[in-house]
Amino acid sequence: MLKLTDYARVINKCSHCGYCQATCPVYMEDLLESHVTRARLDLINATLIKKTMPVTPRVKQIINRCLLCTSCTRSCSSQVPCDDIITAARIELSDKSGTVDSLKKFVMRKVLNQRGLAGVLSKAGSVAQKLNITSLEVPTLASTTFDRQISGTLESCGEKRARVAYFVGCGTNFLFPDTGIAVVKVLTHNGVEVVIPPGIVCCGIPALAEGDLEGAQESVRTNAEILSSLDVEAIVTDCTSCGMAFKTKAAKLYPDNDPLQEKIKLVSEKFWEATDFMNNLGLAVEPGEFPGRYTYHEPCHRGWSVTVDEAPRQLLAKIPESELTEMEEPGRCCGAAGTFYLEHRELSEKIRSHKLNSIRETGAEKVVTQCPVCRFYLGMQLKDHQVVHPLAYLAEAYGL
Repeated sequence: MLKLTDYARVINKCSHCGYCQATCPVYMEDLLESHVTRARLDLINATLIKKTMPVTPRVKQIINRCLLCTSCTRSCSSQVPCDDIITAARIELSDKSGTVDSLKKFVMRKVLNQRGLAGVLSKAGSVAQKLNITSLEVPTLASTTFDRQISGTLESCGEKRARVAYFVGCGTNFLFPDTGIAVVKVLTHNGVEVVIPPGIVCCGIPALAEGDLEGAQESVRTNAEILSSLDVEAIVTDCTSCGMAFKTKAAKLYPDNDPLQEKIKLVSEKFWEATDFMNNLGLAVEPGEFPGRYTYHEPCHRGWSVTVDEAPRQLLAKIPESELTEMEEPGRCCGAAGTFYLEHRELSEKIRSHKLNSIRETGAEKVVTQCPVCRFYLGMQLKDHQVVHPLAYLAEAYGL
């Protein structure tokens, strides 16, 4: 479970090799040793585990100045779960937080776990501005959310090859319903029956990033109860963060002996990123010619699957006349990290600038990426590019 006491031993496995220094987006901008993961772990160990140092505002600042991009965890030679430890530290700090953090949690829970309350969204934005926890650069909500456009079971076209549940994340539901529509069209076009389960809520990752363990548990419990009861072969999501939530985080939110663990395991084993699922299943219908150049931004939260980062490349390579132009460091973070960019605007913009330069240098007209937050944050500056989900690109090639 995500309790710091459970990480007291593993945190000492850090050998200070410096691999995290080479992959941390924050360190590469700040160039401060205190902002490298190994230093964060030492600080957490001293202040929150051994308690040999006091928890000062600077300590909190260092722990919170982390994107939770998981780059350090993926590159760690000692296999220390760095992002889990930092998340556990935020949970402990959050338990001691004041009124502002409590109100912030309330806003997030209302927005992410009560999707049907449309009025809450506008109220949440108003409260957030009063609390000074946002900036002018906030995404525009879709006029009609995905769950108000498509629901129920959508039959496959032609011979049914598979039956899946579609877990629609908050980014797709509230910001980019066009992604959800494209995912459904591509799946059904290729012989996949799609079930859109009612009652689904946020995956829990935004709450975890804020140290809100109870909020994340609430999300996971709701989703696990619903998804585990479905008669489907797979559960697909268009968002890599949503996939990570169930593949690597959900089970850690509850004690090992909690009855919910069985349902979480059942759901986790069925989870796929939609592009990865389609690539693994194979196309039943060959796409037509679709001339153009695109480049691929790999989302940070892709490490839960060994094939998810290559799936868009392999799948979209089947489109005649479409050309992939690789950017330099396609897996480098864009700086968004959920709501991180709202509270660390200058830092996030510096991180994003490298990605924007790499994209523009490719000469591609379109950018494909699975993460809706990456899509929004990159799209804010890429006015001369389209930023779309890989399956939306495939849907265009199909003429859907």
